[in-house]
Amino acid sequence: MKKHSRYNILILISFVLVLILASLLLLKQSGMSLVTLDLNKPSDESFQAPGKDWQTEKKVEDYFVEHLRMTPQEAQAIRSKPGVDGKVMLRLRESTTLEGLLSNLQYYGFVRDKETLRYALEYTTDTHTGKANPLKVGENTIDTWSYYRISEDMTAWEIADELLNHPTYFSFDEYNYMFMP
Repeated sequence: MKKHSRYNILILISFVLVLILASLLLLKQSGMSLVTLDLNKPSDESFQAPGKDWQTEKKVEDYFVEHLRMTPQEAQAIRSKPGVDGKVMLRLRESTTLEGLLSNLQYYGFVRDKETLRYALEYTTDTHTGKANPLKVGENTIDTWSYYRISEDMTAWEIADELLNHPTYFSFDEYNYMFMP
């Protein structure tokens, strides 16, 4: 009787292992992973738009003063002009790196957390066929030699969509500025 119960236990364990392996295979074929998005996903709060009052070391207006030689008053007023809609131009060139981009967007207060933006960039649908030598984020791409309109009032998901799907190309950059009004 003991041999028979051991045999039944081995069959049960084998069945469970086959079931687990089949489940893993199905998950892999469906494009899902065993570690679901929810386990790696940052908190919902970290995806929210930081807003202009979000505390950061510097603001884009500081960039305008330092690099574009604006007065502090001009830098504050420039984004409220008609047609600007509070956004700035984020310009990416061939020398831009993904780490540099993510760090600068956090440093200047456009996102709450750079790793949250990285997650949003990886999991936002990239509908735009990129040009040669783009920045790679997982399977998605961000085009260089292009600019994007962003603001602190955009969520990480909105900035990711802008970067992945809405480039405006330029072929010459006489200024070499990352941000412009």
